[in-house]
Amino acid sequence: EGVDVSSGVAALVRHDLRMVPEHPVLPKALAALPALLAHPIVPDTQAWRDGDWFDWSDDFISANAEAGRLDDILLWSRGVLLLETIAAGGLLYLVTKRFFGPDGGLLAAVCWLTTPYVVGLGHFAMIDIPFVLVTLALCLLLERWVDDPSTGRTVALGLVLGAALATRHTALVLVLVAVGVMVHHLRKQPREAATAVGVAGLTSLVALWLIYRGLAPGGSSAEVQASFHGLIDGAAGGPAKLVGALPLPLEWRAGFAYLDLTSTERPASLLGQSWDGGRWWFFPLSAALKLPLTLVVAIVTGWAVTAARALHRKDLLRFVVLPGLLLWLLLVAQPLNLGLRLAMPIVALSFVGLGALPTLVPADLRTTRARLGLAGIAVVVVAQFVAMAVAVPYSLAWTPAPWTPAYRWVSDASLDAGQALYEVRDWAEGHDRPYVAIDRTRGMEIGGGARNLVEADPTEVRGWVAAAVTPLMQTRRDELAWLRKYCPVGTLGGGSVLVYRFDAAPDPSPGPERPVEPCFDDPFSTDRTSG
Repeated sequence: EGVDVSSGVAALVRHDLRMVPEHPVLPKALAALPALLAHPIVPDTQAWRDGDWFDWSDDFISANAEAGRLDDILLWSRGVLLLETIAAGGLLYLVTKRFFGPDGGLLAAVCWLTTPYVVGLGHFAMIDIPFVLVTLALCLLLERWVDDPSTGRTVALGLVLGAALATRHTALVLVLVAVGVMVHHLRKQPREAATAVGVAGLTSLVALWLIYRGLAPGGSSAEVQASFHGLIDGAAGGPAKLVGALPLPLEWRAGFAYLDLTSTERPASLLGQSWDGGRWWFFPLSAALKLPLTLVVAIVTGWAVTAARALHRKDLLRFVVLPGLLLWLLLVAQPLNLGLRLAMPIVALSFVGLGALPTLVPADLRTTRARLGLAGIAVVVVAQFVAMAVAVPYSLAWTPAPWTPAYRWVSDASLDAGQALYEVRDWAEGHDRPYVAIDRTRGMEIGGGARNLVEADPTEVRGWVAAAVTPLMQTRRDELAWLRKYCPVGTLGGGSVLVYRFDAAPDPSPGPERPVEPCFDDPFSTDRTSG
């Protein structure tokens, strides 16, 4: 979040995109626009001159935190994401309504807006929700284009593709979907098909260039541009080489190359197990663990009904299943299992299947079948509102029964995205220099007199300890392996941070992969694997 907000502010204030090559600029700039009301400090440090976006994010965050402006900056930026989350619900209504009518559209939208993980992610100024928004917009416009492939709708489709490319590099998959649908629809009219693809493609390129050069007319310094060219030339993957040769903005191509260069196997965790790299089942299982159980059953039922009754099969395959499937295959191909947030467009598209449920209710509401159908839908809706209410204020960290406690099932952005920093800081101030290990926004310190748990000798640890789930299971899992055999006596951040207390030196030998069950009623943490 710190990197995205700081780079967005820099693009607006400095008219320079040297800080946005890792991910496209549009969602960052939109979120940063109201943040200008907080008068952010945009430091001119060595990291800025070198074009080092991670180090400069540290400079930006620390400078504005010291000046007392950071909270206002994040508040304004997150407000944009809340609006985008609501807008995504509106688009989901329109997409679903097309297939299943207004009742189905309303059910899908309500379920989206009441899902705790969606609510939680919608409070972060990052690019995941904006990509959901442009994905749904593309699906809707593609549907309407097939109805009437006019020049105006073709241009509109190109504009949305340009916005999608300016939101996330994986939007290249959406470009392939759009081209495939257009060519297939006009397959008997090759000249019209070529014209439509050409107009949409040219429009998307123009839109992308206008966004990038509109924010930074002069580009970056010669030194920074040289580093961007170095990234592009150093990318070894075939797709990166191909993208590097396309007539796209330099910063966009450099970002794609950077992602290619850094797409190495990274620590991941799910179901209490840890590994490096990617697993094909990671995202479907993550969704099953993070969404309310009644919602998962309703989604599966909706799609089963759709398949069994052949409801709009062809259109659903083209406009919903195909983009979702290709986006998932792309996630499978890359080795980054960083939490469910990466798959949010796929999750949103899966909600379209909910629209089939109202079609099961007969028009005559006096029948037993109608009453049962309405009761089933009511159970899903009520369960959604209950889950949303119970999860507040820890919506991101919440998991439904039976997947509790959450730390034994999920980690990373599915549970712990560093959101508990302020709570941990307040807790540390009241607990005599505790040992702490948490991942957090770059440039922000834990404070409160906390000591670094990762660097501590376990045999010397006494008193209070706080360890976030992500370092415990992923980023520092080897260094903190000894801690996993001790039971936590409490939690912070809705369970995203585990609290321990030791009255004697803990055993430094490694514990199990999955942290043990909690002991919330005990005064001290004990080894639950011994004896």
